[in-house]
Amino acid sequence: MPLRRLDLRERIARLLRSDADLDSFAGDRFPEASGRFTDGMDRVRKTNILLDYADPGALAKQLRLLERSPKGAAQPAEDGPIKLLYLACNPTSTDQLALSREARRIEDRLRAGKPRRVNAIEIVPRWAVRRSELQRLLLEEEPHVLHFSGHGSGRARLLFEDDGGNIAPLEARALVSLIGRLKRRLQLVVLNACDTEPLVGALVKHVACAVGMRQAIGDEAAATFAETFYEALSFGEPIGAAFELARIALGMSPLREERTPVLRFKRGVDIDRRRLEK
Repeated sequence: MPLRRLDLRERIARLLRSDADLDSFAGDRFPEASGRFTDGMDRVRKTNILLDYADPGALAKQLRLLERSPKGAAQPAEDGPIKLLYLACNPTSTDQLALSREARRIEDRLRAGKPRRVNAIEIVPRWAVRRSELQRLLLEEEPHVLHFSGHGSGRARLLFEDDGGNIAPLEARALVSLIGRLKRRLQLVVLNACDTEPLVGALVKHVACAVGMRQAIGDEAAATFAETFYEALSFGEPIGAAFELARIALGMSPLREERTPVLRFKRGVDIDRRRLEK
C-alpha cells in the first residue's frame, strides 16, 4: 500500500532533520522539486514542494532506503546529543502561528558556536502533529526535552490536530498520565502556548521542570524566549539560570512580555544547579 501524504511528511521530518539534509536529499534525487526552492524559504514550504512535485512512489522508496542505511537510521539515544522533540500544532481553524520560523531560530542558535557547547542539543521537529501521534513520538524519540508550540486553551488543554487538520484537544489529565508513563529520559517540558500555567504545575509530578505561559503570548515573544532559553541550556547553564536569561531577553526587547513565562519544578529539584543531562 502506498504511503499517505501525512506518512511521507512524517518520514521526511524524522529522517531529514536539518535544512541541509532536506536540501541535499531533494537536490540529489528530485531536482524538479529542489529547483523550486528559494533562499530563505522555510522548511514547511520546501517539504510541501517536495510532496507536490516528487512522484509519491519514488519518494517513499528513497525514504525507505535512507531509513535502512546506517547513516540515515536514528542513532541510539545514549550515543547522541540531548534530544529536543519540537511539536508544532496549528489547526486550520485557529490563528496561524509562525512555528517554522520559531523552530528555525532555535536551530540557528543551537548551531552557532557549536564547538564551545557544553551540552549539545539536537532539535527534532515534527509538524502538524496529530493527537493520535503523541504516544508514538514519545516512544520513538525518547526525548530529554519535550517542546510544544501551538495553541492552549483556558481549560488547561493543548490543541493538537486530527487527520483533517482540525482541532483535536488533549485534556490535561490525559497529557499528565501519558507523560507519567513515558517520561523515560524526559527532564524538561516546555509548553510555548497560551494559558498553560496550570498544565506545567501538574506535569512536575513526573518531570523535574516544566515551563508554561501565564496568559497569551505573541509569536515574536515566544520565539525570543525559546531561542534564548535553549541557547543558554546548550552552553551548560542550569535550567533556572537559562529561564531567567530568556526572561531578561524579553525584558530587553520592545515586547516586554517577561512576566508571561513561568517555571515550575518538582519538589527537591534545585533549579540553580539542575542542568540537562544525557
